[in-house]
Amino acid sequence: MQPTPESAPPSAPAGRIGSNAARWLVDAAVVGAGAYVVLFVVLAILRAPYGFELEWMEGGMVSHAARLLDGQPIYGPPSADFVPFFYTPGYPLTLAGLAKLFGGLTLGLGRAVSIGATLLTLGFLFRVGQREAGWRWGVLAMGLYAGMFRITGAFYDLARPDSLFIAFVAAATYTAYYRRSWRGALLAGAIFAVGFLTKQTTSVFVPAVGLYLLWRSWRHALVFGGAAFGLAALGVYVGTEVTDGWMWTYIFEGHQGHLFYWKNILLEYWRDVLFVAPLVLLLPLVWFGGKVPVRILSVFLAAWWTYAFIFRASGFSDFPHMYYRDLWYLEPRWAFFVPPALIALLLLAFRAANRGPMRPPTHGFWLLMFVAGAGSSALNHSTQWAYSNSLMPIALFASAMIPLAARDLVTTREGWAPRRAALVPLAVLVQLVAWIYDPVAQVPDAADEAALARLDARLAQVEGKVFFPAHPLYSWQRDGRVHTHQMGIQDVAFMGGVRDLGPRLRAGEWAAVVVDERNRVPGLERSYYVGERFHYDGDALKTRTGFLVRPGTLWLAQDPTERLLGEGVTANFEGRRWLGWTASGDAFGAKPASRGIKGRQGKALAWSSRKGTGALTSAPVTVSADRLTLLVGGGGKVEVRVEPAQGGAAIARYRPRKQRRPQLKRVSLDVSAARGRAVRITLHDRDTEGRIAVDDLRLVD
Repeated sequence: MQPTPESAPPSAPAGRIGSNAARWLVDAAVVGAGAYVVLFVVLAILRAPYGFELEWMEGGMVSHAARLLDGQPIYGPPSADFVPFFYTPGYPLTLAGLAKLFGGLTLGLGRAVSIGATLLTLGFLFRVGQREAGWRWGVLAMGLYAGMFRITGAFYDLARPDSLFIAFVAAATYTAYYRRSWRGALLAGAIFAVGFLTKQTTSVFVPAVGLYLLWRSWRHALVFGGAAFGLAALGVYVGTEVTDGWMWTYIFEGHQGHLFYWKNILLEYWRDVLFVAPLVLLLPLVWFGGKVPVRILSVFLAAWWTYAFIFRASGFSDFPHMYYRDLWYLEPRWAFFVPPALIALLLLAFRAANRGPMRPPTHGFWLLMFVAGAGSSALNHSTQWAYSNSLMPIALFASAMIPLAARDLVTTREGWAPRRAALVPLAVLVQLVAWIYDPVAQVPDAADEAALARLDARLAQVEGKVFFPAHPLYSWQRDGRVHTHQMGIQDVAFMGGVRDLGPRLRAGEWAAVVVDERNRVPGLERSYYVGERFHYDGDALKTRTGFLVRPGTLWLAQDPTERLLGEGVTANFEGRRWLGWTASGDAFGAKPASRGIKGRQGKALAWSSRKGTGALTSAPVTVSADRLTLLVGGGGKVEVRVEPAQGGAAIARYRPRKQRRPQLKRVSLDVSAARGRAVRITLHDRDTEGRIAVDDLRLVD
């Protein structure tokens, strides 16, 4: 039957795999690839219901949809209420629509969208491999993409726009290639426009598809270009108009505020791909040498990537880099070089055994899209704050390209009878083995759930709103109000920052602020003090990917009201008297001191002078929790000691390190051994040149 204008291009002849060994190894690779698909589906199902961030920007992304559900725009002047991420609005609009349909907005819903998008992507990859080469190659295509789940940051199922935009790119590419009509071109352009309105990276692939369509039919190219650019431009224009220009400010001008690292795009990107996924570069290179008979290009690429390999080897002591930290073969360190070296040797041996012209039948369109994917990932990788998810575009089109290239290399056809064909699927198997990761490490466990329950219980004690910069969705679910994300504060620094944040902190708008580890909120220390440092078992509640953080410190608004630690014993010295405390010697004076020491709570604290020595001892306090936390500063021969009220050995003690400038820091002492019993707390100063400052004592679990 002759193909109609609406039909797909004819597939390349399947041929016969060159040897029995090659056939067995291909089947083994297909089985391994299929296992990665099953593993991803299982992990996605297990991770979806988790009620906290798997990656620290998930909640911030979903809070965009919360903002829409509250009837508020997501693009506007940067404020403590909201600063959007620099993405187009497709993903939050999708979430908001689904939340209205299903009656609730959660991280699980956001992840469900990404899981569905990834399954669609896998489906498109399978169809490409099946139509071009057969079902085995289709399974290999989707298995390669699933196998790159961990080395692309484990982002396929996260509540972020990455997987949705990848699905749109895959769908548009598939449509443009297989629907050979003006309707197909129109539909492909429309899908690309929707993809752009989900994430701007989509735009990189439009010229590549347009170039192919121009070669195929200038009319189809014209329809495609009109649909893609016209609909995307219309969406941006409308969004910019209804937001008084702010949408354009964020989705375009905002990105100009990010640094671009030319060293990355010229070398470090290729170095990273070469080590986390060497097959992605090396197998297409072998195929390229047969498809494009310009030897100097292949030699240039081989030399470039050889230098990248040497460059990585020269930085042998720099590990683990964030792109490599989940590879299972980092120790011993020399093992890190084995997969790229072994894959390169296998493919080099294959090419040496097959010096004649290959004339691979796979259409050059897939090479074009592979180049576009590599370029897209290179641009993303080289942008400030990039992470492993930048590799998702090259992962997509490498997963389509590699099975077709492998089929071309190992199957016989007229004029081509491969020798040592088994080396190619063996290289694929080496790569699949190198991508093995610990699935248990990707799934939150009982320790995470317990830590989250403790966090919920602690914040339930806060009377008033909570500002939780790294987890704004948590605040929305708790207080019914969206606020800005920590990344938003950093993103708009080039625009002058979030100018109303400092005044609102000074006004005490939030009763408490929770700051993640390794994060900082500008201006926080002026109006809040460290009320508690959270303690965890191991890595409990830490994000599973991306910026590895978790809630670290609870900051409380300054309050000059006196608070008691136990009956008749002040915990914060705000009554301006030693309520429940007895001073001896001449170090502490007749009453609490009023000093502007950084980190203090309220206006007064216990402070020893350099004029003498002495001690300050509390009346008996019943221990009602496992830990005593307190703000402590100073240094010298000074000490905080917790002792049984009836006498005996100290239960806990702390000696602060000497400080050039006194600053109070939160310290936690384990007093669980005395729980239910009475203790005395003593501040000792035995040093005429030393001093100790203490404030805000708390018994906490």
